[in-house]
Amino acid sequence: MFRTIVTPSAICALLAVPVRAAGVAFPSPEGWSHVSVPPPTDATRQFDQWHIAGDIATVTYIRDGSAPYAGALATILKNFSDNNIKPAMNKDITCQGKTGHVVEFATGPDGKKVLINRMLVPDGTGVVTITYARSDGSDFDNEVKKSETTFCGSAPK
Repeated sequence: MFRTIVTPSAICALLAVPVRAAGVAFPSPEGWSHVSVPPPTDATRQFDQWHIAGDIATVTYIRDGSAPYAGALATILKNFSDNNIKPAMNKDITCQGKTGHVVEFATGPDGKKVLINRMLVPDGTGVVTITYARSDGSDFDNEVKKSETTFCGSAPK
């Protein structure tokens, strides 16, 4: 009879592996710092965030296995409608071979506006939301584009 012995270093290695529920993990944008966040209290959710030093820019990844894609998208679009927000971008995209959606809009006072780019992708019975926030007037970061392209399997179209 054989026994498997699990050493403390093997346990640490297993715990260090990123959680990959259904779908593909979002890769860290190169040069961005991972923000330490407490683990979610609900096993159906995963949360990650990255920040670029010296800038307000952040990328947030949320995987919610309990929120259906259609419901999440309907909530965002209803919020735009209810608050008379006209997003600069509001279109379907293809990501991981699925039809997702991306919206981009500005928020905040004049002179300190922030652009919010939010991509929603169906994930099993849930949704993945990738939110990229950056200063108004700044270009879409190339490393964030590369991460989105890797996550989607090609550039989101």
